[in-house]
Amino acid sequence: MAITNGGGIRAGRRYPAGASLTRRDILSELPFGNTTVMVELSGANLRAALENGFSQLPDRAGRFPQISGMRVEVDNRAPPGSRVVAVRIGGEPLDPDRAYRIGSNNFLLSGNDGYTALTRGRVLIGATDGKLLANEVMAYVRRAGSVDAKIEGRIVIR
Repeated sequence: MAITNGGGIRAGRRYPAGASLTRRDILSELPFGNTTVMVELSGANLRAALENGFSQLPDRAGRFPQISGMRVEVDNRAPPGSRVVAVRIGGEPLDPDRAYRIGSNNFLLSGNDGYTALTRGRVLIGATDGKLLANEVMAYVRRAGSVDAKIEGRIVIR
């Protein structure tokens, strides 16, 4: 699974279907030089990280999470800290006691944007061991050949 902060994606440009993504485009979208990291977290700490990400709704602030490998249902009307209604991983509900491996970036691993829950995990790939996030995205796009941007329902806000 992976979690990153929306504020780390910056250019805000819309790319029409069929547009070619260039190195410059990706570096404009990911300008901070963040590195990839991996941390092993308890399900309880993963939920806490997600709660932080949704804590400023309805404002989507820079901490708003962009996720992969999980589905999250959020109640926008609930008070911060109790907005995450459900988390499903591989079709199964999040287990607060289970250890999960989460890919992220060095900015969040340091607890920035309020993601202090990530600092409570066991670091598997640290900031100096990870790869440049923008380079990893470029490599992915090159391998994939194209990106199918569509709504996948990873985050449902009610």
